[in-house]
Amino acid sequence: MVADPLLDESRVAFAIGRTAGTAVQRNRARRRLREVLRQHASDMRSGLYLWGLTRPAASVTYEDVAAAVPAILAKATTP
Repeated sequence: MVADPLLDESRVAFAIGRTAGTAVQRNRARRRLREVLRQHASDMRSGLYLWGLTRPAASVTYEDVAAAVPAILAKATTP
């Protein structure tokens, strides 16, 4: 996460390599992560966020993502 005081909101990018699965699996993982992040938008400081997904991303359930994101955001947003 890169904090940028000039941004008045957070910007998110996703990096998902082909080794994470087929295009359908990668897109499904991206949609799940995007939805969870949308729900936690108020917890995110303004800045730039890059989320990378690796091989097991294709088999991760929505519940797994929803459980992991708050802990990751807590680490990223502590000054």
